[in-house]
Amino acid sequence: MPLITLPTSFTSRRLNISSTIDDNGSAEVANIQGPGCIRHIWFLRGGNLTLEINVDGAKEPQVLAPMNSFFGVMQGRDPYYVNCAAYTVLPNWVAREKHPPIPGDPGYNLFLPIPFNESCRISIHGPKDAILGTMIDWHEYEVDTEITPYRFHAIHNRFETTPSRGLIDMADASGSGFLAGFLTGYIQKNHEDMVFHTGGVTILLDGETKPNAIRGCNVEDDYGFTWGFNDFQAHWIGCPQHDNRVRNDQDGVFYRFFGPDPIAFRSSCSFLANCRGDDMETVVYYYKIHGSSAPKIETPLEWQVVGPFPGADDFDTFQKREFVEQLAAGVWPDELKNDDDNFIVSKLLSRHGWIDIQNLFYNVKDHSAYARTTIESEKAREAVLRLSINNFCSIWLNGELLDTLQHKPGLETTRLPVKLQKGDNHLLLKISNSSTTPNRFLWVVNCVLE
Repeated sequence: MPLITLPTSFTSRRLNISSTIDDNGSAEVANIQGPGCIRHIWFLRGGNLTLEINVDGAKEPQVLAPMNSFFGVMQGRDPYYVNCAAYTVLPNWVAREKHPPIPGDPGYNLFLPIPFNESCRISIHGPKDAILGTMIDWHEYEVDTEITPYRFHAIHNRFETTPSRGLIDMADASGSGFLAGFLTGYIQKNHEDMVFHTGGVTILLDGETKPNAIRGCNVEDDYGFTWGFNDFQAHWIGCPQHDNRVRNDQDGVFYRFFGPDPIAFRSSCSFLANCRGDDMETVVYYYKIHGSSAPKIETPLEWQVVGPFPGADDFDTFQKREFVEQLAAGVWPDELKNDDDNFIVSKLLSRHGWIDIQNLFYNVKDHSAYARTTIESEKAREAVLRLSINNFCSIWLNGELLDTLQHKPGLETTRLPVKLQKGDNHLLLKISNSSTTPNRFLWVVNCVLE
């Protein structure tokens, strides 16, 4: 983790604890006073246990996840071999098969650093009387030693039968930090296509301050593979488990850690993944500066989007007027009709100022769409409309065309002075996407009033 700098002067410490889950379903396996940093943890058992890590007395634990899932053993499967830079899982198949009733529980080894300034408390939750074994190796620093402000976090999610075409929310972080890695386990339920053909991940960064976006490709591509699951594991990328039955019937797990190439964020990060009607389980690992949060912004929270409309592959054709521009200002109905064509109106909720239009029109390129919203103002005032888009954009406010932007492909930010009237202000955008954008299929908008 190159963004984490730790003191070189320390005392090596170890906790070696055998414990049992109490009547309340918990066992505290560590309560260490800082400053310090955990450098390695070994757990004897996973199974139906839950791992909780709370650093520096945070109100909410930074980690609360099923033990197996946290270590890359997903979708309820028996433990299998996992070997990456972040952790190693070592099942003892010999003991289980040749020496029953020895269960052959894995050794779970964690190597992601867990720095803390005041305290670090680790608990295991599970069935009463479950026997645990834990070894924790940590560095103790002298009192008042200045350590990194970054604190370790992990977010676990399980999605049963995701939307057939949509987005799932893998993680949302508010504050300043960086992504350390992520993993996903798939159980294929939609057999119309390969489990990988989703469009990949979208990472929306710093919507409050300096918008930036990273787009994926398809599932296996995001994890550094090609043409599906396979048997390889490496430091930063790997596929520890897979079942390839036929082309359109595959299950498996991928991991991807950003050791040498962390993805930094300074105010917020939304980590999203496209889906196609399968079971998915995810974990996102990240570090965040303790106590940091995103600044408050003025941004529309609800949008309506309609499209797509063809002919947006160059600036001249983009400026073709569509019937949407002739509609009266205000909220659209659920469906718009034009001659013999019907257009579904979709609703999007913004987060950190972002809306993702590509989610609505998967695999569509060189098209345009219209997005409308209402900005409420308590008084008539002047402001600056900050828009981040990835190609062409026309902007209307209260029926007046403010500008038409001819951006090159790729996310760019523009600021436009605007005059808001008291009450409702109607903002309409026409936004295109491009097949030549450096961020494949990126079609997003970030909108903030400054």
